[in-house]
Amino acid sequence: MVSDQRRGRKMIRKYKTLTSLSALAASGAVVLSGCGGEGEGAASEAYAAEDVAVDAGVSPAIAEGEGEGEGEGEGEGEVAARSGDPADDDAEYIYLLGLMRGHLTAFIELYRADAFAQAAAHAKHPDDELYATMAPAFAARSERGFAEELDALVLAAEERDGVELAYEATVNAIRDATPQTGAKTMLLAVSKMIATAGEEYEIGVDDAGAVIEPHEYQDAYGFLVAAREMLSETNTNDINAGEAIAVAHEQIDLAMQSFHGLAANTTDGAASTLFGAAARIEIVALGL
Repeated sequence: MVSDQRRGRKMIRKYKTLTSLSALAASGAVVLSGCGGEGEGAASEAYAAEDVAVDAGVSPAIAEGEGEGEGEGEGEGEVAARSGDPADDDAEYIYLLGLMRGHLTAFIELYRADAFAQAAAHAKHPDDELYATMAPAFAARSERGFAEELDALVLAAEERDGVELAYEATVNAIRDATPQTGAKTMLLAVSKMIATAGEEYEIGVDDAGAVIEPHEYQDAYGFLVAAREMLSETNTNDINAGEAIAVAHEQIDLAMQSFHGLAANTTDGAASTLFGAAARIEIVALGL
């Protein structure tokens, strides 16, 4: 168990980091939304947008709104309301589905490595807190959820029989429950998943790089892998959205360098790398 004192210190540091990153993302969004006018002021804003975009690792074309007509359906207005309630907030709902996929990713990779006891800790029951949080959203969205698949997976893991088929069925059920949205919504969900991975990583790895809480370290890894898979499943014909997704893939690849496998005892990574990736992905999402 993580000591209350250590968790408290981590939470204070995390709050300061996330506050800074939120300010960065917000400033990027303000600059991005300011483009498109005429005259000297508009030109200055365009240069500023390019600077923010380059710092964030995104092509200036996205920052300047190139292809606005093409991307209208996936850009402005797509995420008009963010209630934070997964019942009507698609980004929040997809984020929670992504966390579930992340837990199951850690489960299956550990199971395949014959680390059965550790794998079992990541297998989620339908009465698990995360699934219970999602249940009202399933009802509001007329989705059946995937309780049956989770039950079957947990049982298969206990009996060590039919796990691969049960895992695939569960992931397919989660995909079926995922709404078809534009790239902006998916990127916002993925950004939050990676920020959550940063929180887990910060708890799991101490300042010297020792993995002191393997479960949290493994969760962080699972969230990143699931986020990458979800982005790969996001299709778009819009050039700006495609570039934003490519930037997100690059950021996830960078964040993955903080991991030395699920069974690692030490790592030279840093939670700040994950938080930075989350912020940059949020910036490119808000620029769509």
